[in-house]
Amino acid sequence: MSDSHSCQALVLTCIDFRFNQQVITELRRRGIEAFDLKCDAGGVKYLIALDKPAVRDWIMENIEIARRLHHVERIVLINHYDCGAYGGNATWSSDEEQFEHHAAELTEAKRFLSDKLPGIQTLAFFAEMNQNTVSLREI
Repeated sequence: MSDSHSCQALVLTCIDFRFNQQVITELRRRGIEAFDLKCDAGGVKYLIALDKPAVRDWIMENIEIARRLHHVERIVLINHYDCGAYGGNATWSSDEEQFEHHAAELTEAKRFLSDKLPGIQTLAFFAEMNQNTVSLREI
């Protein structure tokens, strides 16, 4: 980082309070300590949803602001287990089906950002919870 007004990444994650503190701790453990935090219901859901172009535009505008003002060159995308914006656990017949859906969504979001923002590094994770402990599964 070149100065105090730069950060390592912009993190796009869900608003869900059950995950956020532990996700932040896990990112710092992985060496991502200084980051802008963008929280939207569903994490990447509306970044890739075709039926909500205004929301997509708002997310992209926030990413551009982070790039311009904080010199962000990396975006970290995080979706999580039991997300209400996706209908929660009741939507899926198994944890593996839920993971596969989110992995596909995160992969699509990475592809979208690569197309729109060449040169930006994008990482994606699925946050899982086991006995109130959150872990990040890289996509």
